[in-house]
Amino acid sequence: MAPESNKTCSKVGPIAHVKALASILSTTPSELIALSENVPSLWKPGKVLRKKDGTPRPTHDARKALKVVHERIKNRLLRQVDYPGYLLGGISDKLTTRDYSRHAALHAKKKILISEDIQDFFPSTTAEVVQEIWQRLFNFHPDVAELLTRLTIYEGALPQGWKTSGYLANLALWRREPDFVARLHRQGLAYSRFMDDVTVSAPYPLSKTQLTNIISGIYGMLASGEFAPKRAKHKIATGRSRMEVTGLNVNAAKPSMPKKRRDQIRAQVYQCEQGYKRDPRSPEYLTQWRNASGKVGTMKRFNPGEAKSLRTRPALYPQVAQTSRYGAVSFDFIS
Repeated sequence: MAPESNKTCSKVGPIAHVKALASILSTTPSELIALSENVPSLWKPGKVLRKKDGTPRPTHDARKALKVVHERIKNRLLRQVDYPGYLLGGISDKLTTRDYSRHAALHAKKKILISEDIQDFFPSTTAEVVQEIWQRLFNFHPDVAELLTRLTIYEGALPQGWKTSGYLANLALWRREPDFVARLHRQGLAYSRFMDDVTVSAPYPLSKTQLTNIISGIYGMLASGEFAPKRAKHKIATGRSRMEVTGLNVNAAKPSMPKKRRDQIRAQVYQCEQGYKRDPRSPEYLTQWRNASGKVGTMKRFNPGEAKSLRTRPALYPQVAQTSRYGAVSFDFIS
């Protein structure tokens, strides 16, 4: 990745007045101010996600009036930023893939891998951090920055799940991250951040001193934004052992699914087969088919041969449409 991709800049010019902001967001100053003063009543709980260890991760949602403004802030302000190529996840980008597979692919077949997680990333992205993004990075007037901050935070922190939060989370380290990444690139090292997952890799062996300097650099970068590393997730791996990034093996030239995950998918296909034998027209089988078929579709991205073998099993390749006593059941193939 070229050093010039490290630059973070906004294509939106400075906004000097709340009236100008309201015009950009197709609303009025009084409506924006009223929304900002009523954020607690416009908040609502979002989906409950699951962490890797199975524990719940609650997310946030917003009621329509606030969500509409969030959508406009996202499209008219936050998507007008040139996000460096090392920022992955939480960004819609028609030109560059920014998903977890890209995060893994950047570090494939390297000699050494350094992985760090940011502790409580979204709750630690405070109102002060967000205010600085709007005021210093976007160069908006303090009154405009303060209003945008009130509109995009909840209870003093960045709420995971809001339309604006992924973009703001990617900008949380905008002061120190570009320079740090540029230094790594000059050494031939790769860097990427998938939200709270920071990864550095090298195509050559690193000495203990080099490792210490890189890790100290990561911790210093985090500390500059008042973030902390999750020490329990700190990991250094070499090509002599299994190297993993966002749940994918990266020892080879292309990322692949770990054997444990592939075994789980095969087990799901087996359960799907049992449901097919019991009643291939039941809603239970349809649910099993959708789940298993989706997982096999994901497997195809990383282990196509194995996925092809599973896809040809009869229970996973039903007729395009079946009609049963439960009504019309449609099957959409995932090729």
